[in-house]
Amino acid sequence: MKNILAVTAAAVVISAGVLASGAVHAQTKPIQAPPPPAREMDPAKRIPPPPAPDAPDAPVAGQATPGAQAPVAPQHGQPSSASHAQYTAVPSWQDTERGGLFLGIQGGRGWVYDDVDQTALAISAGYRWQAGAVSLLGIEVAAGRLDATTDDGWEYSKVEYASIGFNGRFNFGATSPVYALVRTGYFSADEEYAGSADGGYVGVGLGMDFSRNFNMSLVYTNYVYFNELYWYEGDLYYDAGRADTLMLGAEARF
Repeated sequence: MKNILAVTAAAVVISAGVLASGAVHAQTKPIQAPPPPAREMDPAKRIPPPPAPDAPDAPVAGQATPGAQAPVAPQHGQPSSASHAQYTAVPSWQDTERGGLFLGIQGGRGWVYDDVDQTALAISAGYRWQAGAVSLLGIEVAAGRLDATTDDGWEYSKVEYASIGFNGRFNFGATSPVYALVRTGYFSADEEYAGSADGGYVGVGLGMDFSRNFNMSLVYTNYVYFNELYWYEGDLYYDAGRADTLMLGAEARF
């Protein structure tokens, strides 16, 4: 009986010790709060996830992709606007009206007497109107002189003259600066010893435009005059003479 009591007491002591150690261990272990219960989201604030982008469909052979521009093949036979402008461009001085006032000065040689050279000087002025792509037509007035000279011991006096008439220019093409010149009209001349004479003149020349406002030309002019001109018994009697000039001139246009 004593043994049973002793065993029982020992068992009680051991159980008490085990319980005490479990309590101490429980006190040294941190207390963990339980996880919060799951709450359902407010239905009004629910945002659906964005839809996944659809994968682009592979283009079918021979079918153009939407939004892409097909390459344009170059067209042969039609020049671009830049090249067209290059081939049709003209000098700036031809882009505007070329008619207007002109003032010129000429110098060269003249022949009133046979085989006698005289220094010739002249000035001219007038107005030309543009008459087409290559033509300038107008009127001119001029005044000039042939200076006195000596030849083989003979003296030849100075000759002064004035003229009025037609002046025309004709370019060799719409974009060519080279032109032909024609002039014709009436003139009157005075010589110190021989007196005065009058008649007509005609001239031809070749010139070149250097700009819209400046050109030079070489002109030959033939003057025909009459010393005597009268009718007698139904017949015309006249004594005609001629003079020539070859002059290089410069002209300014406004």
